[in-house]
Amino acid sequence: MSTDDDDMPLAAPRVDVTADGRLSVPAHDVTALLRSIARSWAHSTRHGTPVRAGESHDSVRLEPTTVHALAGTLEQIADELDVQFIGVAGRTPPPASPSADTED
Repeated sequence: MSTDDDDMPLAAPRVDVTADGRLSVPAHDVTALLRSIARSWAHSTRHGTPVRAGESHDSVRLEPTTVHALAGTLEQIADELDVQFIGVAGRTPPPASPSADTED
């Protein structure tokens, strides 16, 4: 993990609306969000200091070992999603290009 990565804000996913009105989030944005949360958590425990789970007075201090384990789990989920997304993309035919519609 580089210092530049640690200073990056969380990657908020881009939400789109499909032609039929359904909401969608690009797959790479989902995995980027998971990885940025994991990176943020890992960065917060860099000096072995317990992490606060919130800014309020009733926040909980989390142990660095627990936070690192949770961050690792998020990274694994992102990796597994990437594998599934690649598999689905490999089975899904690409959308027809606009020029193919006008050739008839």
